Amino acid sequence: MRILRALIDIIKYPVREKVVAYKNVYIKMEGNPHFGSPYISIADALASVDALEAAIIAADDGSQTAISIMHDKEIIADDIIRVYALYVNQEAKGDETKLLSSGFNISKDVPPLPKAALSVVDGTHSGEVKFISKAGYHVGVYIWQIHMGGIPALESEWVTVDMSTAATYTMKGLVIGSIIAVRVATVSPDGTSDFCVPVIKVVN
Repeated sequence: MRILRALIDIIKYPVREKVVAYKNVYIKMEGNPHFGSPYISIADALASVDALEAAIIAADDGSQTAISIMHDKEIIADDIIRVYALYVNQEAKGDETKLLSSGFNISKDVPPLPKAALSVVDGTHSGEVKFISKAGYHVGVYIWQIHMGGIPALESEWVTVDMSTAATYTMKGLVIGSIIAVRVATVSPDGTSDFCVPVIKVVN
């Protein structure tokens, strides 16, 4: 059975084209009755694209610092569009009308998605959150990073809370109702992986 899904192929666009494509998605998502509660607000999503656009302009002078900042802003914008694609697919459940209204390109022939690299669930007690990573072959260390309040504006704002040999980690003492963004990278004999797409969770 063919499954309709939103694609994230726009992440592969040249950086200037990303700005246009990402804005198109967020403009179509704003006020869209099919997608009323995105994990990241439209305002924050658009702000990430505005920041990327400003960084692109600043990098036109060839400054290595400005180019580095542009790449940081691009990573943040890419992470947010991935979160939006995940949300759209979860809410649309293959409905073509809903998917087309989101602004994403869609595919009618997509294989089942692999297990998520990271899931974030409620812990045993209130104020606890458990991170669960997909176990990797020969992984020796899991690097856990968080940011309170959602996706940070800068890469440097991510905080490493632990480096563990286990594929799970539990945080305690969090404020109920707060929003936590979580991501994980792994260390194996092949080197250190990139961090996964951030997962957003409201603390219960």
